[in-house]
Amino acid sequence: MEKINRSLDEALNFQSRYCYHGSNILINKLNIHNQKTLDKAERNITALMLMKLQLNPIPNPKELFSVEYFINLHKQVFEYIYPFAGTIRKENMVKGNTPFCRPDFIYKYLTMLFDKIFDDVKKIKTKDDIVNFLSYYYSELNIIHPFREGNGRIMREYLRQVVIFINKYLDLDYELDFSSVTEEDKNNLMNGSITSAMNGDLELLNKFFDNILKSREIVKEHQI
Repeated sequence: MEKINRSLDEALNFQSRYCYHGSNILINKLNIHNQKTLDKAERNITALMLMKLQLNPIPNPKELFSVEYFINLHKQVFEYIYPFAGTIRKENMVKGNTPFCRPDFIYKYLTMLFDKIFDDVKKIKTKDDIVNFLSYYYSELNIIHPFREGNGRIMREYLRQVVIFINKYLDLDYELDFSSVTEEDKNNLMNGSITSAMNGDLELLNKFFDNILKSREIVKEHQI
């Protein structure tokens, strides 16, 4: 009992190395100590950086399907707000009842994942293949959770670029249309991330990606 109580006390008194002392607010380059203000600044800055990335050409396969490229995406999106941008987290993280990969193993598991990803890309032939690919790798990257903050945005940006690569090299014509995301889509993404982490069930993630993966012609008509 004493050991259990001590563990609970440690959890309750845990102080993240990434947060200002005595708070849950991430240490940031703007030195903002108010969570709502930080959230707003982060949204604005990262939105601009993600828009900038959309103007860049997709790199060659060797670069795109590498751990270094994925980590550098995080640096590009968050470097103006967080000092830990582009670095793998160095502390354990848990969300709800879901523990993420231990820091000691993150780089190893990322390397194993990216060693496999290009081989799987080459097997894609249909929209269903793309959906299954996106769901699987989103789930795998989510459970690794390599960064202290911003994992979801980097995962989605990276997969957006992979879809463009698929179009170019496999003569397909799809796009991840995040502008059309509904509340149902958001729920499928959130709950799908949980169920895939708990038991490997990709059904909700498949629904999410199937709904937002559209032919580029349809996306253009939607924008007009």
